Amino acid sequence: MKKLISVLLAVCLVTAVLSGCASTPDETSETQTEPMTEKITETETETEAETEELVQNEEMKRYFIFRIWNFRLRDINEFRSIVDTVVNTGFNAIKVHMPWHLLQDGDGKIDYSPFDEMLDYVINVKGLPVAVSIDFARRYGDKMLSDDEIQADMNGNLCIGDVYYERATLSFASETATEKAVTFYKDAVSHFDSKFGDNILFYLPAFTPYCETEYWCTTQYDYSDAAVNRFRSSLSEEFGSIEKLNEETGKNYASFDEVAPPSCGATDALGILWYNFRHEMLKSFIDRLAAAQKEAAPESKITLQLGSVFDEASYLRCTLRFADLCENADIVWFDDAPLYDHNFSMDYVRSSLPDNVLIAQEIDGPRQYAASREAYLNQGLISYQRGATFLSVANWEIDDYYYQYEDVFKQIVQTWLCDTPPEVIEITDGAPTLTVKLRDMLKRKSPSGFISKYNKLLKSSDAVKITVVDDLK
Repeated sequence: MKKLISVLLAVCLVTAVLSGCASTPDETSETQTEPMTEKITETETETEAETEELVQNEEMKRYFIFRIWNFRLRDINEFRSIVDTVVNTGFNAIKVHMPWHLLQDGDGKIDYSPFDEMLDYVINVKGLPVAVSIDFARRYGDKMLSDDEIQADMNGNLCIGDVYYERATLSFASETATEKAVTFYKDAVSHFDSKFGDNILFYLPAFTPYCETEYWCTTQYDYSDAAVNRFRSSLSEEFGSIEKLNEETGKNYASFDEVAPPSCGATDALGILWYNFRHEMLKSFIDRLAAAQKEAAPESKITLQLGSVFDEASYLRCTLRFADLCENADIVWFDDAPLYDHNFSMDYVRSSLPDNVLIAQEIDGPRQYAASREAYLNQGLISYQRGATFLSVANWEIDDYYYQYEDVFKQIVQTWLCDTPPEVIEITDGAPTLTVKLRDMLKRKSPSGFISKYNKLLKSSDAVKITVVDDLK
């Protein structure tokens, strides 16, 4: 880790001296794009190769994003002060958290004006793009979601988080709850697209109290009546008779109504069926949101944010089959803890996704376990080095912690958001291959064994292609 950081820091210092990397992202954008535009306008004779080069340059633009939470609605002056501070540091985009209940109250009344004011300041005053994160967890007890529309654990306890307030997570198996969410999401995307258009980098729907597009991983979900009943119906449709289900699972049920979903970590035949059912409920909701967004704003990008695509809680998050979840996503965002092996996670994700899907990584802190300047710098540099287009920092306030790490943020900016950043390490056709099976991941729970094999292969190559065998289907 130290060797990698030293090399990258040296690259940055040399690059900064030779090319003026300390220039702001806006200045870089102007010097790169305006001459190209004039050339095209004046000559109107650019070749297909030149056109392709322009497209590639645009695709290579990277973003370092500061995330501003609104669990409580920020005062506009406080919001502006945060934006001013992070822009001075070098962040070139802002991610704005928008809780559903602050946009649409329990009676169904919608008011976008507080967030319009925030986006207007970032876009029209500071000249930066905005990422919009719609948080679908609601205040528990309002009239939008009834108890039978909320996820429940194995003991029947409702999925109610305590992040700032009791926040209820809707059941992906509830047709009424998901329909309310999809209808609202389409309206919200249509509103912001009509006002801010291309200045919206992407939209990100989030479900958990920690604003990730997955099941909340604090315990096992979803065992609500809506989920259990749909699970039983899905088994009836798939097997036709209870005898065939019993033969497949080794059970002895008298009817489908007797089927009890196992724990989320179960790896027997019924456990696999339950995992895949939870996956399908999550995927179906994601796909409906994606379709609604594209209908409202066809050129917009939809992002999925995952706590991790593979960690000890992935079986609870239901993200092991993340490539399938992301079938209709434009950007995949994942949050790794400071000490996670970021080389592995970046190679794992980009090995599994089509080339047109962009990758984003998040730096969490500063109260994360093992948070340090070295760990955060390492995560930021490796993320870009292995192909990330977006990098954000989350759970930071403008306080002593922020200023303690401000030079780390500036170092990341100067290394990768400058005119001549280091080259991205690509996964080539000749790269060594690590094959992983999803059933093994579900069975073992921990990624440590796979990471160990990965690092052995990495000794002989700059990158490793990770081939995933989806044997959970």
